[in-house]
Amino acid sequence: MSKILLAWELGADYGHVMRFSTLALELVRRGHEPVLVLKDLTHAEALLGEQRLTVLQAPVWLGNVSGLPQPASFAETLLRMGFLHSSALTGVCRAWLSLMHLCKPDVLVCDYAPTLLLATRGLGLARVNIGESFGVPPRTRPMPIYRPWRPEPPARVAQAEQHALNGANATLARLGLPPLRCLADLMEVDEEIITGFAEFEQYPGRVGAPYAGALPNPVQGVAPEWPLVPGPRVFAYIKPGTRDFEPVLKALCALKVSAVVHAPGVSTTLQLRYLAANLRFSEQPVRMDDICRECDVAICHAGANMTQALVTAGKPVLLLPTHVEQMMTSKAVQHLGAGLVVDYERPPPDYRKLIKRLIDEPAFANAAQAVATRHAGDDPAARLESIVDRIEAVIAAKRSAPVA
Repeated sequence: MSKILLAWELGADYGHVMRFSTLALELVRRGHEPVLVLKDLTHAEALLGEQRLTVLQAPVWLGNVSGLPQPASFAETLLRMGFLHSSALTGVCRAWLSLMHLCKPDVLVCDYAPTLLLATRGLGLARVNIGESFGVPPRTRPMPIYRPWRPEPPARVAQAEQHALNGANATLARLGLPPLRCLADLMEVDEEIITGFAEFEQYPGRVGAPYAGALPNPVQGVAPEWPLVPGPRVFAYIKPGTRDFEPVLKALCALKVSAVVHAPGVSTTLQLRYLAANLRFSEQPVRMDDICRECDVAICHAGANMTQALVTAGKPVLLLPTHVEQMMTSKAVQHLGAGLVVDYERPPPDYRKLIKRLIDEPAFANAAQAVATRHAGDDPAARLESIVDRIEAVIAAKRSAPVA
């Protein structure tokens, strides 16, 4: 039996927790002891409570770095997460090291956890970097920008890389760990695993990526309760408080559809405001296997896991990205022709027209179905077993390696 620490540091939403949930169940089945260290525990009980896993709060950066533009690259994301302030960054790294000392894991499985990768550089720990392609970026020099459709000045990219590299190396010096030669060295691990498909690559032009395919959808959640009205079934996962939350609800109420809306934390006041025979709210996560099987069209914020699940099930999507990572996923879907994308930097569109287009124009469903056909022979359970095999192989290789 091995102790396997699964750590998540950056990002948001359900995808990271659901990925760990799926992996943890298979690890337990094989006799291992997973320990989940999560950035956000908000949904931990709803998604993990029945599994009785060991769940801890991750050390996270809470500082407010002001005066920076919206991040254009991985380096600029790191600058927002403490890499501009070596002393504070060192404090977060020491917290990670204390956690390693307490847990004594045999392997680290890192899901978008760059500070953990920094803190454990050169310690000889077995390390796996896992996640959608955004969190496992190509190790280029300089590292790729987020918006290839909007080229950034080379001087800005180079300057951000140098600032992040300087901050990282100052922290490594404080910790007595080997320096980075370039920022891409931060991502040096024993194994990289992208839990996604090549069609949804967030860094276009990537070569030789370690795609493992999407993990199976976990069984957690509630069954969708579709309103008993005629019309196509539309599933929406949209967050209250986002700019277009209410315009989407208004459009759904006005259309001849049967809609289920998962809106975590939605108030009773808002639910009453959009009370309609054809719309039903679900405050709890909804089982994605049921959604992928039963809906005709879906609306979401373009989270990588949910988007891949829907499109590979042949469902056209309306994507409402709220930040650059989701926009990168949206661009991939747009290229496939399997959905429509709302640019969050532009004024809100007519959602009634957009939803009707997805329902009435067969090109979107046909494109999504073409993706589904390509993956018709996929076995999600076999993909999960293969991913865990790769994690176990890292542990075995580290144990058999000669002592330096």
